Amino acid sequence: MTRRTKISLVPCLFLAAACLSSGVAQSASTQETITISGKILGAGGKHPMYVALWDAAGFLSKPVQEVRIEPHSNAVFRFQVAPGTWAISAYEDINENGKLDMGMFGPREPNGFWLPFHQWHKPRFTEVCSKVNQDFPNADIELRK
Repeated sequence: MTRRTKISLVPCLFLAAACLSSGVAQSASTQETITISGKILGAGGKHPMYVALWDAAGFLSKPVQEVRIEPHSNAVFRFQVAPGTWAISAYEDINENGKLDMGMFGPREPNGFWLPFHQWHKPRFTEVCSKVNQDFPNADIELRK
């Protein structure tokens, strides 16, 4: 009797493990994602543009995602994210060195945020972020110098 119990327990354990892993995979695949997309306005189109998606933890130091838009191409971007609070920035890389060049009074290359920022200090996440719970197709960014 003891041997029979052990033999029937093995298939039950495999079945339980399979159901558990299936449930974990199902819950991960049902996690909601939304799309934030838009256009870059005011760019010359002769130089690459960079668009960065930011969260509060890495704001202005480590973007969550970054997109490079090639010169003479359609200046659109698209990010797939979880609902939450996000900021998006963009700049046109005039000297094509892959970074936003800073001067004494701020950026020296055309740049902007999804929510326009016109202050004379370094932007804070709370000044340029937006809470997003559904697809947002018009997150356009106007570059200014």
